[in-house]
Amino acid sequence: MIPFSNPIFPKKKDIITCQYCGYKIAKPYPKDQLCPNCGKFLPDYYEYKEPVNKSGLEDKKVKEFDTRTTTPSSKFGEKVRVKERNMEDFSLSDDMILLDQNNEYVRFFGVATKEGRKKLYFSNEKFKYLLELSNNLDYIATGILGGELDKMLLISRENVKEKCQFLVKDNLIYIVFGIFPDKKGKWILEQMAKYFSELVGNEDEDNLTEIVRYDIERKFTGNIHFIIREYMRLQGVFTDKEIPYLEDWMRTDYLGLSHMSIGVISLLLDKENHLDVEVPGEFKNQDEENEMKESLLTAKIEAIAANTLGNTGSYPRWIAVKLGFQRYRFLTFHKYQNDYFLSLLSEGNLQKLDAIENKIEPYLYHGIDKPFSGNLRPFNKLKATIKELFGNIPERKIK
Repeated sequence: MIPFSNPIFPKKKDIITCQYCGYKIAKPYPKDQLCPNCGKFLPDYYEYKEPVNKSGLEDKKVKEFDTRTTTPSSKFGEKVRVKERNMEDFSLSDDMILLDQNNEYVRFFGVATKEGRKKLYFSNEKFKYLLELSNNLDYIATGILGGELDKMLLISRENVKEKCQFLVKDNLIYIVFGIFPDKKGKWILEQMAKYFSELVGNEDEDNLTEIVRYDIERKFTGNIHFIIREYMRLQGVFTDKEIPYLEDWMRTDYLGLSHMSIGVISLLLDKENHLDVEVPGEFKNQDEENEMKESLLTAKIEAIAANTLGNTGSYPRWIAVKLGFQRYRFLTFHKYQNDYFLSLLSEGNLQKLDAIENKIEPYLYHGIDKPFSGNLRPFNKLKATIKELFGNIPERKIK
């Protein structure tokens, strides 16, 4: 009698069991790597996936050199195995997903529409507020700052520095939040844009039906898992070397000082109209128009600072807007004693920021040495002093 395999019942080793709902899946496995029953990502997929050899030739075996996980113990005269954490064991709901052994990690992936401000995707409910913040930042980036939203550095109350990096493309804002080099963040965002645009197709992003939106969200979750695993796999290929700034200077166009979101100094230094600040109405003279512009700038900047601090519990150290290749405009914040914040609108090389703040700082202590009492006279005098300081700096550029 000739033995034969039963085509109806696959071998046990060919069955993937969903670890979330227990659903059993036989070949052919789903291409989107998601469980057909619960829609969650199948972490065991790669163990069962057969390698594709397009050339038809036998794969050449390459000797692999693994990292040593054992160390000799002189005390016991034997090798002791060191257990290493498997970074591929993660969930998008985790507060932190480790990307490598050098403390790179990601907390959040998100997608929102630019025009309708619709929240199309968020990997973690806890950080969903970053989508609304992204829309607000994009509004000021394309308006007053005259560029494209690029990145933001947040500093928590515990002095932890984390970064939001953005990509604005085809009415969509993509965001990734965590700690990673700029180049790697850009790669993540480009991969997100690639997969999401393929899923959306010709649909109107602002008017997706619930069914279509759910289907996109379900499939994109699988894409995010794949992007994370590819990031881990390509660590040896990535370079951490950043592209240098084109300028060797930083020019300041606006300076503000506030106490608990109350503006006490608002100083527009921009005489060349680098900033696109439009105010309605007619004015008697240039000074009156400048005062209106200063008030408008202060209101918008304080709203961004308060909104960010209120939602994230962190204040933005800087927000970067891209003007061109390696050309940036920055909205920066520096926290001082007695809850005072210095805000600057500047353009150029961010590495010169400390030099600018160090020039201003000695003068600030004449006003911030005690909490704001409601009296603006000391700050009016301080404003005149700072204006004179920048007036003596050629083109307001510090190198």
